[in-house]
Amino acid sequence: MMNFTQFIMALIISTTITSALTPMARRFALRMGLVDVPNPRRINKVPMPTGGGMAIFVGFFAASLVGEIPHVSVTLLAAFLILLLGLIDDRFELSPGLKFAGQVFAVTVYVIWGPRIEFISNPLGGMLFLGKLSIPLTMLWVLTLINVMNFIDGLDGLTVGISMISAVALTTLALMLGRYDAALLAVILVGVTLGFFPYNFNPARVYLGDGGAMLLGFLLAAVSTEGALKGAATISISVPILILAVPLVDLLCAVIRRMQKGVPIYEADQGHFHHRLLKLGYTQRQAVCVAYLITGFTASMAVLTAHLTKITWFVVLVLGLVFWYGSIRVGMINSLREQYKERSRDA
Repeated sequence: MMNFTQFIMALIISTTITSALTPMARRFALRMGLVDVPNPRRINKVPMPTGGGMAIFVGFFAASLVGEIPHVSVTLLAAFLILLLGLIDDRFELSPGLKFAGQVFAVTVYVIWGPRIEFISNPLGGMLFLGKLSIPLTMLWVLTLINVMNFIDGLDGLTVGISMISAVALTTLALMLGRYDAALLAVILVGVTLGFFPYNFNPARVYLGDGGAMLLGFLLAAVSTEGALKGAATISISVPILILAVPLVDLLCAVIRRMQKGVPIYEADQGHFHHRLLKLGYTQRQAVCVAYLITGFTASMAVLTAHLTKITWFVVLVLGLVFWYGSIRVGMINSLREQYKERSRDA
């Protein structure tokens, strides 16, 4: 049963604690050497502390005590493991393989004892029971969101703002489905992003770092699984895909771009969405605001069409084509013609 008092308390606690602890997390990060040092690939011109994820985790943990939230213990455990992995990576720069292995371990813990995507909607109508496939599919979904939010974390306030807008949409979806406990989890995610946002928006005073960006990705995955994708009375997976269209398209383009160049998909470059907007002359604030507007639009479309599976998939298809064309126009990927010309020149 929905308790508005719990929702309000959770929002206040998560926002207040995260906001209050962020300056402390910033000082701790500086002492521990958790610093993003400028290099040719980075946007920042001065060293920046990267401990923001610590404040977000504590704010989320404290607010989760407000009410009875499904699978909260395993969610917090997995979230802590993801944060710890990211902090270690921020400090010592782990190899891509070791970093991914750590992610798989944390996600395995979550999927074994937490919620799973057990049904998936058929675009032609009806639901498909996944059975044993629920474990690998849920793991794929969680791992994708962990990395997609980490990939896009390249401008002040970009990841936090997209996470906040997405969390608001997921709160709305959970309420529409009558999953009030899951909605409470989503409200807490809104609160921690709201509390951290003033410190991270341009000009940022502290960064999320890999720890914070991966943590937000994991929490978005947990909220979407618990509140929208779990159980037979679920909605189409196209709905959370629409909500998170900007980072998902950015990840897809990064994979395609690196395959076109013949380099490993984990190799960093400056072809991401935000990099291309900066090269087109946008300021950091203008670039992130464009991302916010697009996310707000796609999230609104997702909520409005949530119970209309065929229409939602049609919207995903249409917007997918629009994003594909836009990605080529801004230089995130090469068109087939450009790819053919490059191969001809190399030959």
